[in-house]
Amino acid sequence: MAAKALLDRGQAVTMLDGGLELDAERRQVVSALAKQEPDAWDPALTARLRGPLDRPELKPSFGSDFPYVRGLDAGLDERGTRCLASLAKGGLSNVWGAAVLPTPREDFDAWPLTADELAPHYKAAGETLRIAAVRDGLEKLFPFYSEPRPPARPTLQAQALLRHLDARAQNLTASGVSYGRARLAVDAEGCRDAGLCLSGCPYGSIWNSAQEVETLRKRPGFQYKGGLRVRRVQSTPGGVRVSARALAGGAPADFEGARAFLACGPLATARLALVSMGLFGRELTLRFQPYFLLPAAMRSNVPGAAAERAMTLAQIFLELRDPAVSSRLVHLQIYTRNEYIADRLSRAARWAGPLAPLVERAFSGRLLAIQGYLHSDEAQGASLRAQADGDDGRLILEARPDAELRRRVRAVASALARRSSDLGFRPLTPLLRVGAPGEGNHVGGIFPMRRSPGELETDALGTLPGLPRVHLVDSSVLPSLSSATFTYTAMANAHRIGSRA
Repeated sequence: MAAKALLDRGQAVTMLDGGLELDAERRQVVSALAKQEPDAWDPALTARLRGPLDRPELKPSFGSDFPYVRGLDAGLDERGTRCLASLAKGGLSNVWGAAVLPTPREDFDAWPLTADELAPHYKAAGETLRIAAVRDGLEKLFPFYSEPRPPARPTLQAQALLRHLDARAQNLTASGVSYGRARLAVDAEGCRDAGLCLSGCPYGSIWNSAQEVETLRKRPGFQYKGGLRVRRVQSTPGGVRVSARALAGGAPADFEGARAFLACGPLATARLALVSMGLFGRELTLRFQPYFLLPAAMRSNVPGAAAERAMTLAQIFLELRDPAVSSRLVHLQIYTRNEYIADRLSRAARWAGPLAPLVERAFSGRLLAIQGYLHSDEAQGASLRAQADGDDGRLILEARPDAELRRRVRAVASALARRSSDLGFRPLTPLLRVGAPGEGNHVGGIFPMRRSPGELETDALGTLPGLPRVHLVDSSVLPSLSSATFTYTAMANAHRIGSRA
């Protein structure tokens, strides 16, 4: 988005990127499947592309883990956190859930700008993402800044649940619950209901920033240089100098320009900025959205749900406002039956022995998965500091046990249980799993933008005092992380900085 804004202003842009991609063999399989309708697919090929289902925190892309760089390979020494970095072309958008919402107006209280100032950039980001959505009860909290595209067909379970929610809408509003169809960055009109959304769409219907890079490459003034890892960025009297090395062979390469824009993902951006300034040992705070996964059961089985082939991304968004739980909105994404739910149900039913098929049929049309997120204010945050380690340095991340956060997440489950008759489902609270700090990959706020920034805070254009003409444009500069998914906000903010820098 920063590159788009700069190109629109007539600036020349060189993008340096790790650029790792899916291996050629799997690309060939994906290409073959994309030329057929799902009914004609070879089950053996689709099984290969699904990959292992036993590590959902490392959701594969077409059965491959190419989007991920973990641990010391990513320059991360993790102690109680579970964070991910990427050197892939398109980064973690290769495996994201495509859920998009703007930040509510009330959550701009810590920002050096207002929602109105970000509005035209939300519009630009929304037109890029081509958000599929409907106008419903969520619009009061989350306005549309660009015209929504037609949504995908809801699953049978989602249809049944929406009918129930509509019938109880008045009670839900009175109890602080808003709901609506999920807003997704997908080409719903091109969706073939293949059911592989969580492991990779062969038709490319889920938005991926790698697609956008290819669009940028067709524009005059844009150059893309993949296969690089940036190691230093320095301000010079006339501009900036960026030092990189090739991923293959490690050959050095230097680049000079008027300004540099860092969008490496918050952790890689932080490591690059701190190492470039030589700031080792200084402790900063990594903010994150507390994340939890809560299975739930609908009040009644939905016939046909087990055999349905449908889109498996989030179906419904719920927003909970309950002062007894949090002073901020709690954001909940409801997933109906998908390959992960089906796999876990099958495993859980095995205890029934010969009756396992009956157990699966009884629950297959009832089970839901709820991904929940709290505002970053509800967590202590994790400590972050850079340590010298060869030329690249590394980050040490450390999180302390947070009993209050776990209590708050349990309070969310209890709040849902109290409203279960109106919601149409009952949370299976004993199966609640609270994610480790950083899990879900919703992190940032390391160098928050301020009106009057301190030494390791950024101004409204994402610039640190120690790195003039270097602009941080990813979530590392967001002053707070709303409970609503914030990729849309990070993209809008990057476009704003690119438009004004």
